[in-house]
Amino acid sequence: MASKELGDFIRQTCKERGLSLRGLSINAGLSPGTVNNLLNRQYQPSIFSLNQLADYLGIKRQHLWQVAGLLKDMDYSDKAELSDPRLKFHFLQADKLPEPVRNLIVRIVRSIIDHFQATETAPEE
Repeated sequence: MASKELGDFIRQTCKERGLSLRGLSINAGLSPGTVNNLLNRQYQPSIFSLNQLADYLGIKRQHLWQVAGLLKDMDYSDKAELSDPRLKFHFLQADKLPEPVRNLIVRIVRSIIDHFQATETAPEE
């Protein structure tokens, strides 16, 4: 289920920009039903839907993912620094890859992180 904050954020952003919700759905490439379901918290949006909204609204995708409750509170600003120079180097290289490849890398990294977090919290036998 979508978070209350996501629906409120979308409504507020549209209001500030003078956008109708119907216009938002058309211009973001989403059905009016999908936008309505997001606003009324009837289902958890897909990453695709969030990306379409973020791109049309001109906001960072990661910010919308965070508002939707898909990411923890982290600093996703352009000024955020990685403490490990090896990671910084590789992330700069990955940024030059086509988006589908970057999306795959993100899924792989997320899977690795989830695996290690699960093993850290799993009770020992």
